[in-house]
Amino acid sequence: MSSRLKKKILSSLLAAAVLFGSGGTAFADSTNKKDSFESWLEKYGAWDVLEQNYSQTGDTPELILKRAETAFNLGRYSACLGILQSTPAFTDKNQEITRLWLGGKCQRALGDPVKGVIWFSQAARLMDQETMTSKFKEDSYFKSVWFDVWRSLYWGYRVTPDSARESRKMLLEQTFRQAEKVWPTTYFIVNSKTKLAGLNSSSEIDPAVSNSTVVNEDDRMAIAKSLAASSIGEWEKSDHALDMISNSTVQVFWKSVNMFLESGKTPEATSTFSQAGLIRPASFFEAGVLEPAVLSPALWQLGAPTSTAWNVFRKKLLEMEPEEALKTIDRETGSLLLSSELVNALQNYRLAFAFLTGDMELARNVLKRLDADTLPISLRIASGIAFKLPLSKVISTVDYGKNENLYIISTLSEAAGVDYFKGIDTPFWSPISHKSLNQTINANPLDRLLVFADLAQQEDIKNKIKVARRCAFLFPKSRLGAESFIALADHAAVNRDFKLSAYYLKRVDQDKYGPELRMKWLAAAVEYDLAEGNDAKAMKAYNEILQSGGTLPAEKELKLALMIQQKGELKKAQAILERIWSTRDDLKNNELRAEILFWIAEGEHAMGKKEKALQHYLELAWEFPEQNIWAVTAMYRASMIYEHKGHFETAKRFLRTVIKRADRKAQKEAAQARLNAIDTKLAKVGAGKDVSYPF
Repeated sequence: MSSRLKKKILSSLLAAAVLFGSGGTAFADSTNKKDSFESWLEKYGAWDVLEQNYSQTGDTPELILKRAETAFNLGRYSACLGILQSTPAFTDKNQEITRLWLGGKCQRALGDPVKGVIWFSQAARLMDQETMTSKFKEDSYFKSVWFDVWRSLYWGYRVTPDSARESRKMLLEQTFRQAEKVWPTTYFIVNSKTKLAGLNSSSEIDPAVSNSTVVNEDDRMAIAKSLAASSIGEWEKSDHALDMISNSTVQVFWKSVNMFLESGKTPEATSTFSQAGLIRPASFFEAGVLEPAVLSPALWQLGAPTSTAWNVFRKKLLEMEPEEALKTIDRETGSLLLSSELVNALQNYRLAFAFLTGDMELARNVLKRLDADTLPISLRIASGIAFKLPLSKVISTVDYGKNENLYIISTLSEAAGVDYFKGIDTPFWSPISHKSLNQTINANPLDRLLVFADLAQQEDIKNKIKVARRCAFLFPKSRLGAESFIALADHAAVNRDFKLSAYYLKRVDQDKYGPELRMKWLAAAVEYDLAEGNDAKAMKAYNEILQSGGTLPAEKELKLALMIQQKGELKKAQAILERIWSTRDDLKNNELRAEILFWIAEGEHAMGKKEKALQHYLELAWEFPEQNIWAVTAMYRASMIYEHKGHFETAKRFLRTVIKRADRKAQKEAAQARLNAIDTKLAKVGAGKDVSYPF
């Protein structure tokens, strides 16, 4: 090795030593040579390499947990859960707690907080009080998640098969007792305790029937008749039956039910209910309670065999008067040529037409011979309302595991004055003022419609994301739920959590709630696609927004413009930047205005339009001097243009201001270097001497 090369290497090493100073020694001292390679990798978060290392190791509990934790830290939640589920319970209590708690985190990360709470609860069974309290309070969201899941489990208990009812009850008791130990004085715990005590898997739930001026017995018969008509798709007859309801507000509600089921659109009457303080009727539509029946018409309407002959017969049947239709059904049912499937279908239609005749005794007798599992939810609700059936006779096995079906049954029954959950839900037709809403929800924490109303009115910016998460979980089929998913997707993309952003976006039907919500969805999609580098998709969504007469928020539009600018499509980017700048009076703060103007100047500069760029740089430095990062950088850029033009003194003045005002040392040093270069250049050409005139 030559001496020259040795000196060069030595000087490089010395420079490195000077540059890093004692850092090398500190690094050496901080490295614990006793650490295993895996521990060292874990310290630095090298989870990908860790996963490879652990995959080649054995199956001791410690290594199984390490593999699972590594998969979790890599965001591979399904893989982590697979490892944990395929592993028998550990005999060591602490290891089993770790396994169960990690399983809960996986379920929660995968979007199933109900299963997550079940895993967490099993882990908590093995913890002492202090550990459980500490674990439950690690996450500020955990309490609201636990309570909302408990609400879901509570209502799900009613639609749990008999064989699993006792285990569900035990789970409810266990999760409640655990929450009670951690948060004993919260309104949810205090006011839900009596509801928990009232759970009994063997007791029958009979309805409490009101016979008030709001809904009387004749009204119920009219509602049952209307439900029967809607069960066969006869919406006009259904509406006509509702004309007999005595209370105009109740009549509007039930006609709105028909309108929603037929069109899928939230009726305008919702605002009328809200203004009258009828919080639960208004929330019924806004919370999307009927959405499952719109998405699956067979849930609401009578099904039938698919055959041309049946369709022709059904058409003729619907054209008949109810009495004639009944006689025709009786005649056809006696035929030996009909399959059992057709006979069952005819019997179900027989119930609907019995209601339509107004002969409730006949309807009761027909119902006794029918299998409730073959009846749509509309006829089961009609039967429950007309004959005051216990809840078990209205719910069928079709409803098992489907909380949403129970919500439809119980709430529509309440709207007809037949209350299966008195003391849990507030009276359906009782007005509640907005001032007393908070107090009412505190006293009735299991009333879903009040929970919806409470969440819908919360506008606290600090809790915006927390509220959005609750809305998305509890009311995913509502407009509020859709807007919450979009807000969450936007928030996740801004935080560069692209996987989570995609999860939220996929759960929104962006075409369901009109152009305004679709614009919001597209704006969130632009944010996500920009973050993911899907430039073409981002531009496509942006163009659709513009073509629809909408705009992106200025911050997002700026991101899009910069992405296009970086791709070299300067004219296209400049057009977007200037469009944003044209709306500067509507922009929320000067920092954003200054940034937009800076990038407009940068675009002009990149396209060779230095005079226009200079004008924008100077305008920025003058108008937004308090926006230091943009103003100082603009002055530096302006100095370069003036230097290039030969206006050295002007350039120097800007550079001196940059040196004085720059926040960053590197910026000060760059400006000083530029200033020194100009002074050197001027010295060489004799700057500052007397002027020499040619003539």
